[in-house]
Formats: sequence, C-alpha cells, structure tokens
Amino acid sequence: MSAAPDATRVEPAPGFVGSLQHRLVRQFKVQVADWQDTCGELTAWEDRHLIDSPSPERRAEHAAMLDELGRVGRWLAEASRQAGFDDTEVTGQIQLTLQDLQDSRAMWHGQMSEVRRREILRDCFNES
Repeated sequence: MSAAPDATRVEPAPGFVGSLQHRLVRQFKVQVADWQDTCGELTAWEDRHLIDSPSPERRAEHAAMLDELGRVGRWLAEASRQAGFDDTEVTGQIQLTLQDLQDSRAMWHGQMSEVRRREILRDCFNES
C-alpha cells in the first residue's frame, strides 16, 4: 500500500527563492544606509568633541567608535562581494565610507602634526 501524498504540504510558488533574495538585498541596502548615516553622525560628533581641544578620554571614545564602525563596514563590504549581489554603486559607497573612517583615524589618531591638522580643519570647516 502506497502512502497518500501529504495534503498539508505546500510547495513553494515559482520565484519563491528569487523573491527571498530580492527582499534580502533590499534589507541589506537599508543596513548599508543605516551604517552610513551613523558614520555621518560620527562626523558631527567629531565637530562637537574633537575640534577645539579633545581630551584623552574623548580621543579614546572616538577610536573605539572608529573600530566598531570599521568592523561593521568590513562585514558589509565582505557581504557585498558575495555572488548574487551585483550593485556596484552600493559596494563603492561602502568602500568610500570605509576610506572616510580611515581618513578620520589618520586625522585624529595618526602621525599628523598639530599644525597640519589645524590646516585641514581650517580648509574643510573654515576654522581658525
């Protein structure tokens, strides 16, 4: 005696996997945008806490934020290189934002002289 087919089993509709992939890519792009927004907030934080006279505590806090944002960015960059993700604009934006984070680290924590740092601030922000 053969078993009857399971009447409660539902077969996925055509395109089921494609639809899932589309939703995941859409959500990934939202995550990238959220990360980039947070990186933009870091720039505002730098303006408030580092431009005039940053304390060692603020510099340490900034370095920790750079570490975490960089870690998340590298994860996003790795995910964007996976097969099936072909949005080169988003991948490029991730790389540019990672470069911005590296530039911020060089600006505030690197070997840049105080004179050069002030020159850059003046040029970028019209600060004296």
